[in-house]
Amino acid sequence: MNNFVPKLSLLICSTVISVVSSVSCLTAQDEPVEFNQHIRPLLSNKCFACHGPDANKREAGLRLDRQESATAVLASGSRAIVPNDLNQSELWQRINSEDESTRMPPAEHNTPLSPMEKQLVKRWIQQGANYQIHWAFIPPKRPPLPAVATKAWARNPIDFFVLSNLESKGMIPAQPAEKEAVIRRLAFDLTGLPPTLGEIDSFLADDSPDNYEQVVEEYLASPAYGENLASVWLDLARYADTNGYQYDTERKHWVWRDWVIHAYNTNKSFADFTVEQLAGDLIPDATPHQVLATGFNRNHGITIEGGVIGEEYRTEYVMDRLTTTASIWMGLTVGCARCHDHKYDPISQKEFYELYAYFNLVPERGQNGFQPQMQVNSPLAEHRLSSISDRITTLQSDLTLAQNDLSGLERWAQTLVKQGNTWRVLKAQSAKSSGGTTITPQADHSLLISGVNPKNDIYTFTFETDQENLTALRLQCLTHPSLPGGGPGRHANSNFVLTGIELTASSMADPEQSQKITFHKARADYNQPRYNVTAALESNTSTGWAVDGPTRKEPATAIFESKEAFGYEGGTVLSLTLRHEAPFGTHGIGRPRISLSSKPAHTLPFDAIDAKIFDAAKLTPAERSEEQTQLIVDYYQSNFSPAKRIRDEIKRLQTLQSGGFPATMIMRDQPGIRKTHILHRGQYNEPTTEVSLGTPAALPPLKPEQAKNRLGLAHWLTSNNHPLTARVAVNRYWQIFFGNGLVKTAEDFGNQGTAPSHPQLLDYLATEFVDSGWDIKHLHRLILTSATYRQSS
Repeated sequence: MNNFVPKLSLLICSTVISVVSSVSCLTAQDEPVEFNQHIRPLLSNKCFACHGPDANKREAGLRLDRQESATAVLASGSRAIVPNDLNQSELWQRINSEDESTRMPPAEHNTPLSPMEKQLVKRWIQQGANYQIHWAFIPPKRPPLPAVATKAWARNPIDFFVLSNLESKGMIPAQPAEKEAVIRRLAFDLTGLPPTLGEIDSFLADDSPDNYEQVVEEYLASPAYGENLASVWLDLARYADTNGYQYDTERKHWVWRDWVIHAYNTNKSFADFTVEQLAGDLIPDATPHQVLATGFNRNHGITIEGGVIGEEYRTEYVMDRLTTTASIWMGLTVGCARCHDHKYDPISQKEFYELYAYFNLVPERGQNGFQPQMQVNSPLAEHRLSSISDRITTLQSDLTLAQNDLSGLERWAQTLVKQGNTWRVLKAQSAKSSGGTTITPQADHSLLISGVNPKNDIYTFTFETDQENLTALRLQCLTHPSLPGGGPGRHANSNFVLTGIELTASSMADPEQSQKITFHKARADYNQPRYNVTAALESNTSTGWAVDGPTRKEPATAIFESKEAFGYEGGTVLSLTLRHEAPFGTHGIGRPRISLSSKPAHTLPFDAIDAKIFDAAKLTPAERSEEQTQLIVDYYQSNFSPAKRIRDEIKRLQTLQSGGFPATMIMRDQPGIRKTHILHRGQYNEPTTEVSLGTPAALPPLKPEQAKNRLGLAHWLTSNNHPLTARVAVNRYWQIFFGNGLVKTAEDFGNQGTAPSHPQLLDYLATEFVDSGWDIKHLHRLILTSATYRQSS
């Protein structure tokens, strides 16, 4: 009969942790079996999925990760574990059962305990079935240096722990590496670059006792040190130069990257490194660079796709912040508790959303969620800005002379006449929108569209011209700062879709004479795939001309060739209709400008010069009117004279100087903006119980003086009694220098992670790191000057 009420089932986790190494080291029967070292990994791998922290998936009411539950009387009257009594321990009976219907783990999961694992469980129960708090949740204490036989080998405390472990296994350290290998190792580990020939020769020639330490200091002081260490941090922080998702558009977040490089090179303490990145905006009287640091938690992907549900994506951004922060600073896979209690670690779903609440107050959107932003100079830019200022002063002196240099004007005018192709820009006599949008004429005769943005919109413009034998119409779709994303279209992603174009010409002398102009060809300087400009000549509104506004924030130009020449003697009134009737809506052109030409249509370039300038260029200097002379001089000076190059360079440098640093996404809380709820199965639209800010009960609580916001969370992470932060940090730095961390699963210090290979060394380094004031270079110096690091590989 089955004494455990329901059948105990077991889910298989994709991450399987081997306990063979733990088992193989136990050879003597009288050696104690350690719960954290030997039993917890076994139970976590084989049993916790159904008998662990997740209450919703827990079978038979049995929880094996806690002693009080594992030894309690179950509904069946039996107890899973009875210390010192195998016969009364139902766990022991079940793992040895011959009956597949009662054997644990269930046969269908194909994860039976090996004979060696069963022996471990047996001896553990016989020795009293003592439980321990998971090692990673116990605050580290500074251990004494272990006694070793060959003290002379050790160069610093690290070596005592490593040597003690080797001697316990009857092993000895490897020989010191050759000097050539050592400097190469140092250079790559600290700067990411090979040593120069000069550095190698100098190191090999110097036999002074502190030569090695001097080289370590030189590399620690190198600008490349910060760049190299930053590259690791950027990977952890999920830094990218694009936004991800469908369009994967460009992202300019490099000023935050520069902050990370500067932080490493100036040896910012890891505590400040933490606080400023997680909550720099909440520091009283925060400096711009402290706020800039919070760009860490804006490195997540951002969608600009039309039609998405904004709240769904905003929720994903917050989830990303939490899981990234927890993984980097605590080495915990808290994301497993998004939909249910964590199956292996003591993190409930409620605690997950209490942590989530810290990151849920940013006033952002799911679609185009690039705000809040802040424009801040790069911390690396002080020297560069000084050089730019000097260069601008020099160029401004040169500009005074260059502005009066018209020596190339007539040569340029003759070249222009030979080219011959021109467009005549039209000034609109009237403009209206079917959707009620505002149309404002600009000085360059373009028409800026603003105001309401209806789903469908039809623009109608009228123009007057005295040209005859017209062959083509040019439509320039220009950009403007007021348009979404600074692109050419009115949609939120900067795109437009022109679904139709119609032109009617009427005689000014005889209004009865009128004709509808037929465009039989069209070409554009850019076409979005499947949205070619020729589609604007068709009656199908499901397609049209588009220009990849989400990824291409640039002007676009189309030329429409008429089937027959048009234009009446005595002048022509033109009525132009631009249709925007795509089914997905709000895709109007943002700033159109219209030009005409009477030149052979197939010869016309997209950017040919304005006809008024061409007319002036055809005349000799003596024949030009004062107005024409000024027009051609202004155009030449603005576009072709020596002064043009200088002005462009000054403008570029001034942009770099005052606004050349792009706005960087930052964190900024807006208290009260929204409440946080547990989300059923992690779904954004299924909120249940409201929760407030909090931390997991398995970890030390916030201190009374620590605020209930991200700043308090950051101070909590860097408090001296936090069991995880310092361990996780020193383990990751150890991994940089040795390839593997003392804990191989650097991202998982929970029950499914591996135990530390040298637990005392890990705790020594963690406490030393905190005691040094979280001094990163001190920690690196300690590791790099050890005999352990200098061994041959």
